Amino acid sequence: MATKFPYKALSACIFLAMGVNAKDNEPESKDKKEQDVEVIEVKGVRLADLKARGMERDNDAYSSVVATDDLGNFVDQNVAESLRRLPGVTLERNEGEGTHVAIRGLGPNFVSVSMNGSELAGAGDDRKVGLDGITGDSLGAIEVFKTLTPEMNLNSIGGLVNVKAISAYDKGKDSFKLKLQNSYQNLSQQHSPKFTFDGTSLLLDDTIGIGYSAGIENRKTHVEEFRQHDTAAMTFRQTDVGYVDGSVTSVTPFGATIIAPSQFEKRLEDAERERATANINLEFRPTDLSQYYIRANYSSYADNDIALREKFDFADADPIGGGETAYVNGTTKEFLVTDIDLQNQYFIQEGDNVTTTVSIGGKNLLGEATTIDYEYAFSESVSEIKDGRRAQFRERDLIVLGQGLRDHINARVVSPEEAASISGLDAAVFVGGNNADVQGDVSQLSNFDLDNIFLEDSERTDEIENFKLNIKQEFDSEFVNYVKVGGTSSSRSHKRGKDRWSFIPADGDCNENAACIAMQTSTLDDYINEIPSTGNFSYPLPIRSEVENITALGTALAYSATAGGTTFESTRDDYSISEDAYAIYAMTELQLADDMSLITGVRYVHTEFSSTGYLSINNDKFNFGGDNSLDINVALPDAKITYSEYYPSAHLRYEPTEQVLIRGSIWTSYTRPSFNQARAFAQLDSRIVLCDPHDLTNCNDNPGDLGSPNAIELQGYVLGSENALKVGNPNLVAMSSTNFDSSISWYPTKDLFLEASIFYKNIDNFIYDAVGIKDRINNLPLSLPVDHISAFAIPQDLVLNDINITLNGDKASVMGIELSYNQFFESGFFIQSNTTFLDSEAQVDEKIRAEKMKMPSQADITANLAIGWENKGFSARVIGNYRSEILDAISACPSDADLSDPTECRAWGDRYIDAISTVDFKVKYDISKNLSMYFDAINLTEEVDLRYIEGNEMSGGNVAFKHEFYGSSYQLGLTYKFY
Repeated sequence: MATKFPYKALSACIFLAMGVNAKDNEPESKDKKEQDVEVIEVKGVRLADLKARGMERDNDAYSSVVATDDLGNFVDQNVAESLRRLPGVTLERNEGEGTHVAIRGLGPNFVSVSMNGSELAGAGDDRKVGLDGITGDSLGAIEVFKTLTPEMNLNSIGGLVNVKAISAYDKGKDSFKLKLQNSYQNLSQQHSPKFTFDGTSLLLDDTIGIGYSAGIENRKTHVEEFRQHDTAAMTFRQTDVGYVDGSVTSVTPFGATIIAPSQFEKRLEDAERERATANINLEFRPTDLSQYYIRANYSSYADNDIALREKFDFADADPIGGGETAYVNGTTKEFLVTDIDLQNQYFIQEGDNVTTTVSIGGKNLLGEATTIDYEYAFSESVSEIKDGRRAQFRERDLIVLGQGLRDHINARVVSPEEAASISGLDAAVFVGGNNADVQGDVSQLSNFDLDNIFLEDSERTDEIENFKLNIKQEFDSEFVNYVKVGGTSSSRSHKRGKDRWSFIPADGDCNENAACIAMQTSTLDDYINEIPSTGNFSYPLPIRSEVENITALGTALAYSATAGGTTFESTRDDYSISEDAYAIYAMTELQLADDMSLITGVRYVHTEFSSTGYLSINNDKFNFGGDNSLDINVALPDAKITYSEYYPSAHLRYEPTEQVLIRGSIWTSYTRPSFNQARAFAQLDSRIVLCDPHDLTNCNDNPGDLGSPNAIELQGYVLGSENALKVGNPNLVAMSSTNFDSSISWYPTKDLFLEASIFYKNIDNFIYDAVGIKDRINNLPLSLPVDHISAFAIPQDLVLNDINITLNGDKASVMGIELSYNQFFESGFFIQSNTTFLDSEAQVDEKIRAEKMKMPSQADITANLAIGWENKGFSARVIGNYRSEILDAISACPSDADLSDPTECRAWGDRYIDAISTVDFKVKYDISKNLSMYFDAINLTEEVDLRYIEGNEMSGGNVAFKHEFYGSSYQLGLTYKFY
C-alpha cells in the first residue's frame, strides 16, 4: 500500500519553525468580480498562457501576468528574468543576472515593486527594488499593472509590479514540490547549485491554509569590465610639449585637438553569492464573512567577492597648455601623455544583504454589503560590508599611449624610444634626466610601490512601516456598483554609514613589528604575483593570500596612519533620509450599461522629506598631514521639503462580446526621486585645482607648479573653476504624470490571443541627471557651507564649469503602442510575441539644453519573441529579447553657448546605454507524471552591456564609457512533485 506524503505534518513543522505569514487574498463577496477563481492545474505552456490571460482579464486595471506554473517555462534565475517576456517589460542586469525591470521603456526608477500589495524595502541608493533575491518557486503569480486605480500605490509612472506569494486557497489542494538545479557559467567555468521546495496545505476543514517555500543557492559568477571614470568628463588634448633651448618645456599647443578619455580602468570580478529565501503564508478563514492572514518573506545573500583593477589615470597629464601631451593623432584619435600613474588594486569584499517583510491583516464582510480590510506591514533591508579590504600598488611618471573607441579603450605604457618614434619630437623630451614626468619604468616590478591600504566596514538600512485601511460599500443599484474609501500612512527611514581607512602604509607606526616594517616599504616584486588569465590585464597583481597578509598587517597601522581615526571617506558618503507620507482616496464603480462599467476616483498624497549629508573635498597632492590635510568634511545644513498633490483617474471597461474587451483610462501618478538623487551631499573628489591669488590665471593641481606653498600660504589660494563638483539635490520634487491608455483585447479562441494598446504620458517636473554643467556655487539648489573651509578660499559666487547634478526638468511626454500576439496550434507549435514602440520628448532647463530632446531612461523599442513546440510531456522553445538604446545622462549645451565651440556646447557628452539583443533556449521533459527535467541556455549570443558617450568628430564618434561582459550560462534541473 502506497504511503501518502505527509503534507499536513510538514506544514505544521514549517509553521512552528519559521513563524507565521499569509497572503492577502481577496475574500468571498457577492460582487461578480470577486467570485471564486477556478483553479487550473497548469502542465504546459499552452494552459499556463490561458491562465495568465484569464487573470489579466479579471483585473480592474490593465495588466500583464505571469502565472505561477508558467515561471518554470522560461529562463527563471529569478523573478526579474521571469517578467522579461511580458509586453513592454525589459531587464536591467548586474553581473549577467536580471535584477530590475523597466516597463514600457521607462527605467526601474519609474517602477514600484510590492509583495502582496505592500512596498518592499531596498538598501541601495536608488528606490528601485532588486528582484534577483526572489525566486519564482516562492510565488503564486506576478502582476505588472500598467494603469493604476486610486486604491493602489501611485508612486509609479511606469507601472507597478506586484509579487503574489504562494497560497493554499489559490492552489486548492495539498501539494509539495522539490527542485534541484545546477548552473554553469562559461566565463567563470564554475558550477552554481540550487535547491528549493514549496508546498501548500489546507487544515481543519479548510479553515486554515498554509503556503510555504524555501530555497538556497550558491551562485558563482565571473564578469569582465572596463570603464571610464564615473564623474570626470572627457578631456581635450593637443600637443603642448617640446625640447627648447636645452630643456623640456610646455610650448604653444599645435596640431589637431581631440576629445579623449580621462581615465581607463580594467576590472575583473569573481563573485560567490550564497542566497537563501523563505516564505510562509498563513491564512485563517473561520467563516465565509471573514479572513485573516499573517505573511512573512525572508531573503538573504552573502557575498564573497574578489575585484581586480588596472587603472590608467590619463587625467594625471595636465590639460592643454600644461606641457604633458606629447602627441595627438587627429585621424585615429590616439594620444600620448606623460606623468601618468598606473595603479593595480586587489579588493576583497564580504557582505550580507537581508530583506525581511512581515504583514498582518484581515478582511471582514459586515452585513451583506460592507467590506472592511486592513493591514500593517513592515519591510526592512540591511546591507553590510564586513572587513572590506584592498591593497594598491602604483608606478608613477609613465608615458602612455591612449585611444578611445566605441567598444573599447586602449591604454599602453610605451618606452622613451617608442614615444619619440610615435610623436616625432626630439628624443630628449623622453629622457628621465631632462623630464621628471617620464621617469617611470614598468619593466621592473620593484618599481610598483605598495602605496595604499584600504579598509572598510559599512552598513545601509532601509525601513518602511505602512498601515492601510479600506472600506467598501456595495449597492443594489442599476447604476452604482460600489463606493470605496481608504487611506495609507507610511514612514520610511533610509541610512548609510561606514567606517573607512585609506592610508599610505609608511604613515603608520609598526611598533617595531619586523613584518610590518618590511611591508611599509615593500613593492610588488616582494610578493607572489600573477597576471590574471582573463580580463586583458597587462601587469601582475599579488595573489589573494598575499593581499590578506598585507591588509592584516595594515589593520594594526590604520589608527596611527590616519592620525587617530577613520579618514574623511568614512563620512563623505554618510547620509540619513526620513520620508513620511500619507494618502487618502475615494472611488466608485458605475455600471453604465450591462457590458460597460466605469471606475473613477481621486487619491491625495502628502510627502515630507528630509536629508542630512556632507560637503567633502579630497586631494592627495595638497597634503600637509594632520590638521592641515586638504581632505575635508563639513556637515551640510539639514535639508527639508514638503509637497502634496491630488491624483484623479477614470477607467472604462467595455465588453461588447465574450471575445472582445476594450479598456480606456485617464489616470495620474507620480515618481519620487531616488535617494541618491535627493540626498544632501557635495563632493570635490578629483585632484582639486587651486589658483594663485596673485595671478588667478595660474591654476594647477600640483603644488610644485604653484610655488609649493605651505599650509598657511595656501589659505589665500582660490578654488579654480575647472574643478568637477558632484552634488545632490534635496529640493527635487516628485515627477507627476497624466496618463492616457486605451487597449483592445481579442480572445477569438482559447488558442489565440491578440492585443493592441496605445498610451500617452504627459510628465511634469521630470527628473534627469545633468553632467558637466556650468553654474555659480550660490545658484545651486543646495546651500554649501564654503565659509567653514579655511584651508583655501571658495568664493560664494565662484563659477564651476563641470557640475554633475540631478534636476527637475520642465515637461516631458511619452507616446507608445504595445502589440501582443500569442497563438497555439494543434500540431504543438506555438508563438508568443509582443513589441512596444515609444516616442518621447523632454524640455530641460535652458542652462542645460536649449532644444527639446529625448527623455532620459527610456527605450524607443522593446520586443520579445518565443517560438516553440510542445506535446503532453515535452516542450522546447527559443526566446529572443530586444531593447533599443537608452539616453542615460545629459551634458550641458546652454542656450547662450556657441554651438560650434565644443567647450561651451557639450552635447557630445551625452551618455547612452547601447541597444541589446539576447537569445535563450529552454527545453523541458516530463520523465514521469511526477518527475520532470529542464535545460536552459542563457545569452547564447554572448551579448555585452555597453554604455557609451555620444562624442563628435573630435572624439571620432562614440566612445565607450562602460563595457561589461558576462558570457553565456546554462542551467540543468529536476523537479519532483508529490501530488
